[in-house]
Amino acid sequence: MDAGSAEGRWPVSLGIRMDFVADPPLDGTVLDVTGELVARDERGAMTTGRVSDPSGRTIATIVQRSHLIDAPTSPGAHATADVLDAPASPVRDQLGLVPTAPGVLTMPPTFLSANGMGSVHGGILICASELAAMSSVEADGQLRTTSIDITYVRPCNAADTTTFTSETLHRGRSLSVVRVISANSSGKPSSIATVVLQHI
Repeated sequence: MDAGSAEGRWPVSLGIRMDFVADPPLDGTVLDVTGELVARDERGAMTTGRVSDPSGRTIATIVQRSHLIDAPTSPGAHATADVLDAPASPVRDQLGLVPTAPGVLTMPPTFLSANGMGSVHGGILICASELAAMSSVEADGQLRTTSIDITYVRPCNAADTTTFTSETLHRGRSLSVVRVISANSSGKPSSIATVVLQHI
């Protein structure tokens, strides 16, 4: 979408749905990621993607909806060029995610979460929402994520503290469904995610 956007317009995600159909390999195997533009107009676009292992086995699929906003200048250097360490330190620790109340994870301001516009990157919001959902049902390695459906309702300021508040909508023998809302200190939602977790 970005490659085909008009000058002065910047793509911002409206929503992303990810479905996981197999566990990713943990041995450092390089995965292939492909994407395809489904439709685009002057307001935004829809894209699909697929993650697969070297044998061609599908690991995950994704659908993304984005819209275009006016960005007369290139986004600034709000984000750091540093990357998360793997696998020495868990992502939860690197982002500073800590439980602060039942069903709540808090993330302090960090350059690691910021995109070039100074907002928490949508991928970080997905990751933290999944971790919050896992924490809320005390997954303890007994559950795997089968899908995440997230809607971005307003920018999440990376220079502010972000909270991820979970509500368990269903907890059964085979699967759990958790809604996770992210918000800055204003309390207004930045993203709303539905995470489906299946018992291993």
